[in-house]
Amino acid sequence: MRRLETTAPAKINLFLEVLPKPDGADLHPVDTVIEKIDLCDRLTLRVTPAHLDIKSNIPVLVTPENLVFKAAALLKKTYRIKEGVSISLSKKIPVSAGLGGGSSDAASVLLGLNQLWRIQEPVSRLVPLALGLGSDVPSFLFPGRCLVSGFGEKVKDLSTPTKFQYLLILTGVKISTAAAYRWLDDLTYQCHSSKIMVDALKRGRPELVAQKMFNRFQEVVTKKEKRLRGWEKKLDKNFNHYLLAGSGGAFFAFLTGQEFIPLTSILSLQGRGKGEGDLTGSGFLSEENAGNAVKFLRVSTYGR
Repeated sequence: MRRLETTAPAKINLFLEVLPKPDGADLHPVDTVIEKIDLCDRLTLRVTPAHLDIKSNIPVLVTPENLVFKAAALLKKTYRIKEGVSISLSKKIPVSAGLGGGSSDAASVLLGLNQLWRIQEPVSRLVPLALGLGSDVPSFLFPGRCLVSGFGEKVKDLSTPTKFQYLLILTGVKISTAAAYRWLDDLTYQCHSSKIMVDALKRGRPELVAQKMFNRFQEVVTKKEKRLRGWEKKLDKNFNHYLLAGSGGAFFAFLTGQEFIPLTSILSLQGRGKGEGDLTGSGFLSEENAGNAVKFLRVSTYGR
């Protein structure tokens, strides 16, 4: 049987503004700049005679409610495909961390099955299907950095040769995206525009991009979740530019050069004593905190 292996990258939002709901709408429009990073899930798709099934290294994800399964079922129904698929998902991206792992997985399945099932639709024709699965899914149909607006259906390529470096702080705190949006409904604020970030990216200067980072969710999510408020205070002491990832609960710090990250900074974030060394390349340090693995992972702009 035919098979395909693919990767699904995580994302961070270099800029994220949530706009007011239009009259009669259930969802908020967004204005956001999405950066894919090289923390990836891996998927293997194997064509079957008819049935759909999913396997994963995370047992709780083996369910028809998984977006991966829903993506395959939606494509099969829409194009009346007689064949099925067996999907193996090797999960590396934390769940409910604001990194878009589920949406990325779903987009990878749409793209992979478009090829494996020989549907051969242009990517633009897959956007409505992706949007039906979730507002983040369309952005993962396209490689590279992108500007997303509307309800997720408008995606504009912002790819440049410039790659950026980040320190990803996986706090282990899980935040419901739906809850984060509800918390925003209680706020009154003046909306910012992504134009400042788009202009900074065009100039290709890392320090300027770092200065223009913004996330509307950060104020309200850290206010509601005291553990993230604690992380915010620690990050303030150690990094000039950092941001909540999506609706949380991961953070990322923007590294404006190829500099090493002193181990003393990591130990400070962990609330531990002084140490020597550095975190370089794509390694990470971790500790157990209230049953959750807190990880610090150096990542960069994703490129296929």
